[in-house]
Amino acid sequence: MKRNENYQLIIYNMSFLKRLSFFLFGLSIGVIILIFISNKKDTRFNYMPNKRVLNDIYKKKWVFKDSNQIISKNDFLKNYDVNFSKSNVELDSCKIYFIESKESRFEIKNCKNRAFFNKTN
Repeated sequence: MKRNENYQLIIYNMSFLKRLSFFLFGLSIGVIILIFISNKKDTRFNYMPNKRVLNDIYKKKWVFKDSNQIISKNDFLKNYDVNFSKSNVELDSCKIYFIESKESRFEIKNCKNRAFFNKTN
């Protein structure tokens, strides 16, 4: 019982700045470990619907209707956005998404294992 009382006295007698420094030290170690682990696993944090759809398409095999329409996968994640107002996401088999960038637009049929790209104007 005395151990517990002594521990509480140490915490109560500790100044705010000292407690804050311990907290920030532990937080910084935790953040460094989290960054290290997430970089090794190539983790993407996709919380918004646009990023979720783009990441789902990114993981699949891409099939282009015309060989002149090919885009890079890195460019795809950085520069394209999904236009949900034109997209048809209520289909059961292959959902149709319209993605747009400043340079081009694509209609994508997002099936289970493949994504079919068709360039639109």
